[in-house]
Amino acid sequence: MKYGAFYHMWFPDVKEECIFPLLPRLREMGFEGLEITLTPDLLAEEGLWERLRRESREQGIQCLFSTGLSGENSIIASSREIRQKGIAYLRACVDLVASFEGDMLAGILYGPWGDFSEAPPTRAQWEWCKEGLWEVAEYARTCRVFLAMEPANRFETFFLNTAREALQLIREIGHPHLRLHLDTFQMNIEEEDPREAILDAGDLLFHFHCCASHRGILGDDHLDWVGIFRALKRVGYNRWLVIETFTPEMARFPSGKKVAIWKKFAEPDDIALWGIRFLKAVEATVFRFPE
Repeated sequence: MKYGAFYHMWFPDVKEECIFPLLPRLREMGFEGLEITLTPDLLAEEGLWERLRRESREQGIQCLFSTGLSGENSIIASSREIRQKGIAYLRACVDLVASFEGDMLAGILYGPWGDFSEAPPTRAQWEWCKEGLWEVAEYARTCRVFLAMEPANRFETFFLNTAREALQLIREIGHPHLRLHLDTFQMNIEEEDPREAILDAGDLLFHFHCCASHRGILGDDHLDWVGIFRALKRVGYNRWLVIETFTPEMARFPSGKKVAIWKKFAEPDDIALWGIRFLKAVEATVFRFPE
């Protein structure tokens, strides 16, 4: 498997003076990738992307991308205009992924992140979501990019909370470029057993976030990491493991309020470095010995 780190572990927003010094540090720690969360404003920073394409290649760090929708560009909004805006935004994100020669756009691609209805998802919202994701997936196929949807906990979305819900949506849409993105923090809240969620996902699992149950240092939490790796092994997962948490400085931004991190658990470099050492040790143990 390949190891990546989540940009917002260190910084609340993407700036040249922050991101470019981070690339060689990641390489020294043993990481191969850096995941960045896209926003409409960030997507427009053409100069940043041009330089990042060049410098990430020179440093041997692959850029990965995820995003989330909002009430202003939700593909499950009752307004057709808003739904079309969401489809256009996701297509633009796919274009950026393709410009980095990536094969995946991950995240909360199915509805608003942090915006809630006063009721469970309606049949109309479910059908709007299917229509929108089919259209984006058709476009993504022409770019050789897959869409990996991340179910999130009930405090971040009302639409998809579990792997089985996401898998049902993927199977109803039936598009070959739709896949699943799982996150251990989200599973820790919503799944009866994270290992079973991974096994249910099977070969549809396309992206994986490794986040401690308290969003601090991996291994200093209550998650069954050996069991999680055994499940990954059983489904043949061999793609990215991205260590994820967020800096408390994100509380100044709307997205930061959604993840509700108000204090520093540890220094970001410590979370990254101890995290990758821990995960590689678990991987080596699980893959070396039979169950």
